[in-house]
Amino acid sequence: MLGVLFAILVAIFWSLGEVNYSTISKKHDNSNVYFYTFFLRSIIYLGVVLLLRRSLFGSFNLTVFSAMLPIIFCDLFASIVVNIADSNGKLSVVSPIMASYPILDILLGMFLLKEKCSTLQLLLVLFISVSIIILAANQKKTKRAPHPVKGIIFSILYMLLVACSTYFEKTIYINHHTVYDLYYYKGMIYSLTTIFFLLKIMINKQRIIKPEKEILKGCGLTPIGNILYSYALTFGSMSIVTPISSLYSVITNFISRFVLKEKTTIIERILIAIILLSTILLIVL
Repeated sequence: MLGVLFAILVAIFWSLGEVNYSTISKKHDNSNVYFYTFFLRSIIYLGVVLLLRRSLFGSFNLTVFSAMLPIIFCDLFASIVVNIADSNGKLSVVSPIMASYPILDILLGMFLLKEKCSTLQLLLVLFISVSIIILAANQKKTKRAPHPVKGIIFSILYMLLVACSTYFEKTIYINHHTVYDLYYYKGMIYSLTTIFFLLKIMINKQRIIKPEKEILKGCGLTPIGNILYSYALTFGSMSIVTPISSLYSVITNFISRFVLKEKTTIIERILIAIILLSTILLIVL
């Protein structure tokens, strides 16, 4: 029950973060967006560890760090890939694709963690996969989507990275590592990544943009959701937590269509509806 509650909160934070992130990714250069992304993540992650597990500071365990590296690698590159997907495609299209990572987590959970999976769940996975392929084949350039196919390709890559990250994260909890171990080392790596993008901005003689409210929300709400997601995985099954948290796409899709005024074709709406409804059905099965 606690895992479900945390997963619902994740959906809320991720949806609000994604809408703002999509907006800033289209307005500002990549280096500035990445700088604020990793800066806020390092502050938030290390801040949580400082408040709740201060004893970790000043310690370094190579074995634990090695166990965290696959998750950090996937999460770091997902943070870069999502910017490319958002800046090139329509949020109402790329968001459902990125949020469909539960189809991979269900398969990973079934084959590697021996979690149960029904025939109907596998059928829904097929529906989502086919819908994504058709969606990718029916894209047209618009002002909000300058390179829509590129947006879909990177949203699929994001989906793969998040699915792998979730699987690796679930395994470290099974092996008795903690959320605090993960975010301690994540915070350290992201601090170094922040310095890298700061130096990149300075070398290229770019201007560091002001930390507007939109930037803080876009780059700050998602890592808060990430922490809640980690707690959800510690309390619940991966095959339950991932579909619920991925419902952030339903909220995002609503906001992108009615607030951001993104236009979608009838075919796109049907395919998006199939992806969203199939993901919702995965929750109740």
